[in-house]
Amino acid sequence: MNLEDTQSQNKLEVTDFIKSTLLETAKWAKLLAIIGFVGIGLMVVLGFFMGTITSMISSIDPYAMEDNPFDAIGGIFVSIIYFVMALLYYFPIKYLFDFATKVKKAIAITDQQLFTEALVNLKAHYRYIGILMIVLLAFYALMLIVMIIGLIAAASM
Repeated sequence: MNLEDTQSQNKLEVTDFIKSTLLETAKWAKLLAIIGFVGIGLMVVLGFFMGTITSMISSIDPYAMEDNPFDAIGGIFVSIIYFVMALLYYFPIKYLFDFATKVKKAIAITDQQLFTEALVNLKAHYRYIGILMIVLLAFYALMLIVMIIGLIAAASM
């Protein structure tokens, strides 16, 4: 057996079952992406309203002694949090949407390049989610350490 025979035996074949499975996956991915885009839109809208509501809460509070200059900053901070969350959420949703649309089109017209791009988008989606999860877990671990140090400091007083 020579090298060409070995390579032809190891070729990856995209069967009709694989195509139908990928098409069904693309439908679900597109649904999730559309829901994600709607969620991002709601986050941006809520970012505007929650910032305003947060800054107005102190003016409604009958127990507030005087106007606190940090109330407006708190409202802006809440808005920024919503906008940053929407921005962070946008990229994996865009990758998922691109995967769904490209894989559907690639299978319909049997375009290898488009199929490759679709899989690259799926990889980018999961890589982004994985990195984001690692960052969040590291942040949670850091907050846990800070909380434990704070508790130990408070207990020693």
